[in-house]
This record gives sequence, structure tokens and C-alpha cells, in this order.
Amino acid sequence: MEKRNYKALKAVAFAAALLCAAHIVWLCAQTWFISGMGGTEGEINWSEEVFPFQLTVLLGRLLFCTAYYATIIIFIAKTIKGLKSGIIFPQSNVPLLFITAGCYFIGTLMSDNFDNILLTQTPDATYFAIESNTILIPLIYIIFALLYKIAANVSEENNLTI
Repeated sequence: MEKRNYKALKAVAFAAALLCAAHIVWLCAQTWFISGMGGTEGEINWSEEVFPFQLTVLLGRLLFCTAYYATIIIFIAKTIKGLKSGIIFPQSNVPLLFITAGCYFIGTLMSDNFDNILLTQTPDATYFAIESNTILIPLIYIIFALLYKIAANVSEENNLTI
């Protein structure tokens, strides 16, 4: 790979990883403050009737959105490390892409229902929204993972024949 292209790729990858890390910090801080753990009253309207569902949405959003951004950071790091050693498509990124799709689906599903379940005056567990992007983007991740798997296998075969 051309040195200039490699440097540009590293810079963009670093910026993307930094944004992912910032989003993880923001998610943790937001969850801390709106839940009332920060010493203030908090903004969540906890209801005994739907408390387990509210807790599931709150923790599901925090854990799966955080895991989503963490898998992106790991993907970027593995890709840059692979490029350093001459591997364009590291095989270890394939399962990571499938995990990313799952984390995105669950995290976004919880985020889509965050306001309705946690921040309204009358939380309603009977209403559960599923946006079209919540399904479409994980499917695109899965397609990308399958294409990446093919590319990784072809790349591996090419390295063996040389």
C-alpha cells in the first residue's frame, strides 16, 4: 500500500475510533445522570408496573450501544494491525462484524424505545417501536460480513499461492 494512502487511512481510522470512544463516554455519562445515580433526582419516571422492562431498556441500551462502538474500535485496530503485516482482510474480523450487527440491532432497538419507556410521564410497556433502520442496517452489516469473509478467504488463498 502506498505510504500516503496508509497514513490517510490511519488518520481517518484514528478519528473514527476517537468518535466511538467519545460516544461510549457520552452514553455512560448520560445513563448515569438520567437514571438518578449522579446524586440528582434523574429524569426517568420509574414505574413499579413496568420496572423490569424499564431496567431492561436502560441497561440494554447502555450495554449494547457501548458494545457496538467497542466492536468498531476493535475492528479498526485489527484492520490497521493487519495492514501493517500485509494482511488486507484479517480473518478475525469476520465474527466481529456479525457481533457488531447484533449489538447494533439490540442497542438501536432499545434506543428507539428509550423515550417512550423511560422518559414519559406514563411509561407504556405495551408500545414497542421497531424502526426500519433498526432492521436494515444490521442486514447491511451481515451482507458486509459475508462479503468480507469471501474477501478474507480469497486473500488467504492468494497468500498461500505466492
